[in-house]
Amino acid sequence: MPEPAPSRRRGGRAHRAAALAGAAALAAALVTGCSAGDGAPRDTPANAAAVLALPPSVPDRVTIPSLHVDAPLDTVGLDPQGVMREPDFATPQDAAWYREGPTPGEAGAAAIVGHMDTPQAPRAVFFRLKDIARGGEIDVHRTDGTTAVFTVDAVDTFKKDAFPTSRVYGDTHGRAELRLITCGGNLTADRHWDSNVVVFAHLTGKT
Repeated sequence: MPEPAPSRRRGGRAHRAAALAGAAALAAALVTGCSAGDGAPRDTPANAAAVLALPPSVPDRVTIPSLHVDAPLDTVGLDPQGVMREPDFATPQDAAWYREGPTPGEAGAAAIVGHMDTPQAPRAVFFRLKDIARGGEIDVHRTDGTTAVFTVDAVDTFKKDAFPTSRVYGDTHGRAELRLITCGGNLTADRHWDSNVVVFAHLTGKT
């Protein structure tokens, strides 16, 4: 999972450059990190208007009611070589927030990753992620006591060798957005998935 370490707290041109570096790096990380086609456009459901972004707060739980997912959130960061660490294989029912990016609810594209399966867990936390429907709800509880409520805009599957970095992690123009990411597609000869499933969602409420 190759990845340089961008800073999220820079201003102006330096911040934009760091954000793009982080986006490209995270895409590379996901392309190489999973083991065991372009989809719908990213339009917004008319009945799910975006709301103002929230202040930063570390997330600690993700809930997807329609998929019966209610999972603690670990974090993933970078190793000394600037490579993003994978979610812990010892806790396949947990997901992980990418802590070098925005917190869920903050302006920008926050990312939460999770295993679809592992050698020890045929059905891990995001096993059914590809089945979430457009307009579905995702709730992310944060350590400040708030829950950021997101509405799904689209679910896409991308080949790892054609991952659309700018589409997934590009400028959100000040909106608070969320990406849930796991493996998918087909198994290769060496038992790795050849694609990533990406859920695109945007902030529509807070509780």
